[in-house]
Amino acid sequence: MTYRHESRLAFDAITPSIGELAQRVLDLVRSSGSHGATCDEAIAILGLTHQTASPRFTELEAKGFIVRTEKRRRTRSGNQAAIYILADSPGLFSSPRVGRADLMRAVIRAAITARTTGDWMAFDEALGALPKAERARLQK
Repeated sequence: MTYRHESRLAFDAITPSIGELAQRVLDLVRSSGSHGATCDEAIAILGLTHQTASPRFTELEAKGFIVRTEKRRRTRSGNQAAIYILADSPGLFSSPRVGRADLMRAVIRAAITARTTGDWMAFDEALGALPKAERARLQK
C-alpha cells in the first residue's frame, strides 16, 4: 500500500458522514478534475436550487474536502463565480481548515476560563493564534 492508496481509503471511509446532497456536490467536483466546478454548474447539472447548493460548497470547503481557487468562470447569468477543486485527500493525513470563527471561539473560551481561574497563559496563546490584523482590532 502506498501513501496515496491509504489516503484514498481514508477519504472514501469518511465521505458517508457528509450527507447525500453534499456527497452529490463532492462527486461533481471530483469528476470535474482540475477544471473544477462552480456552484452555478452544480445547480444546472444536479438540478439543485442555489439555496441548496451554495451551503454544500461552504460545508465541503470548511471540512477540507474541496478548495476554492482564485480562478473564476462565468455563470449562466454572466457573473463571475469561484471555481472549486477537490482538495488533496482529506481525512487521515490532513485536517479541516480552521476558520476565523473557530479562532474567535477559542479566544472567547480562553478568556472565560482565564477570568474564572486567573490563569491568563491560555488566553495569551489563543490570542496569539489570531491573524495580526485581528489581534490589533481586538486590542483597541
